[in-house]
Amino acid sequence: MAQKVNKKSNSVESAPKQPTAAEMRNWYMDNHKHIEAYASAEQAAKLLRDVTKTSTKTITAFNKETLRTYLQNIGNNEKNLRSLSRYLYYRSQVYYRLIMYNANMFCLDARSVIPSFDLVKGGDVNKTLKSYQNTLSVLDKMNLQYELLKAYVTCFREDVFYGCVYYDDTGMFILPLDPDYCKITGVYASGDFSFHMDMSYFRQRQAILDAWGEPFQSMYRAYEADTTGGKWQPMQDEYAICLKARAEDWETVVPVFSGMFNSLINLLDLEDIQAIADEQEIYKMIWLELETLQGSNEPDDWKVDPSLVIQYFNKMVSEAMPDYTSAAVVPGKLETIDFNSDAAKETNKVAKSTETVLNSAGGAQILNSSTISGTTAFTASVKSDTEFAISMLLPQTQAWVNRFLSYQVTNPAKVKFFEVSVYTKEELKKNLLESATYGLPTKLALNALNGFSELETMAMNFLEEECLQITDKFVPLQSSHTMSNDSSSEGGAPVKDATDGLTDEGEASRDKTDNKN
Repeated sequence: MAQKVNKKSNSVESAPKQPTAAEMRNWYMDNHKHIEAYASAEQAAKLLRDVTKTSTKTITAFNKETLRTYLQNIGNNEKNLRSLSRYLYYRSQVYYRLIMYNANMFCLDARSVIPSFDLVKGGDVNKTLKSYQNTLSVLDKMNLQYELLKAYVTCFREDVFYGCVYYDDTGMFILPLDPDYCKITGVYASGDFSFHMDMSYFRQRQAILDAWGEPFQSMYRAYEADTTGGKWQPMQDEYAICLKARAEDWETVVPVFSGMFNSLINLLDLEDIQAIADEQEIYKMIWLELETLQGSNEPDDWKVDPSLVIQYFNKMVSEAMPDYTSAAVVPGKLETIDFNSDAAKETNKVAKSTETVLNSAGGAQILNSSTISGTTAFTASVKSDTEFAISMLLPQTQAWVNRFLSYQVTNPAKVKFFEVSVYTKEELKKNLLESATYGLPTKLALNALNGFSELETMAMNFLEEECLQITDKFVPLQSSHTMSNDSSSEGGAPVKDATDGLTDEGEASRDKTDNKN
């Protein structure tokens, strides 16, 4: 049994078993459907279906009144709106792309790790290096870009992400928690959110409680020991992570793009109707008429025996009938049945509706790039999208990361994230490079934007300079950075001899000059 020190009493006590980050990651991959309420998405669709509308084809007709009721009373329909957002996320490609576009906007390697420093007392080199090393080691294990992506997806889809952090030598894993059993209860001094979890979640989920270990087992025991029935237990600070897209109001939880739900549902209805129209467009029906003898008044005076006709007809149907074609034998003539429509017009209607939905999103211009003309407009739209996506969530991310580091490192360095996205970080790289030429300390941040962490940058520099001595062994390419006219200078590329590269004509001219002399 592992042991831990109680900081308040300095006593040693037994610590309950906690799974490693790797174990929790594997468990989550095998069991995530049990803790993420995918069924709620299907339930949301059922609640919105308009049962008064029927069709011979499978098509969902949505009741807009139900949706209007949700939006008019957001406070009492938080769960319904969240479930509907999940349904649209899996059902609508437009909504999925919009969510993923914003969630992937974050560039968490655009950062600077800053050790603590006192302008009056100065800094202790060894102490600073130890703090910096320990901080960078934890950051490398955290794998922020990957682990926080699922949090950002949930934030843009449902507004709030609740999670439990597992961290050890195997790395870090963030376990998503069911938002139906969590609620925000406050704000940490760092600036990110704290939350409580309803422990009744585990009443019928004892196997999950055993698998999750700490801190849930301690929280559940506290719930059982609470005679007042306090099922809401605070998530312990060192495990808690809570991010909210609409951070300006942490008491109201509503999906970020809830105002688009009506348009998205209309678009789904239109696409389903168009799919049926497309099938009808290629549908054909062939009929074989049983002709009667001319001039006969008897209805059964057939030109050909019907039994013989049926034999040939069946042979045609079984061997020569193409797909999307029906056949019939009729005793009389049929009028033409035409299912054709203006396909180009209908297709354009769907495309126009999609464009309208994207425009109403208030961003995501890249997803609707046909409306953008010119580099200036494109750059401006990307900056606008970046600001929309990261303005609320990036400061919360920075607050949580620094708070989490305080539990793992003594005197940790501070992590500062730059307000850029994957689309705008190249401009930041240019600015950092220019700053570096003036001697400003931006080299580590610059290479972080190239995809190398601070530890990786220092390790590669040590390998190249100290171990392999690449600078001394490889002649640098000639450029404005390496050329020098000062032959006494130790740096720079070798200066070419004045006679290097002479042509035959030049050589002959020099010989004539020498003969004259």
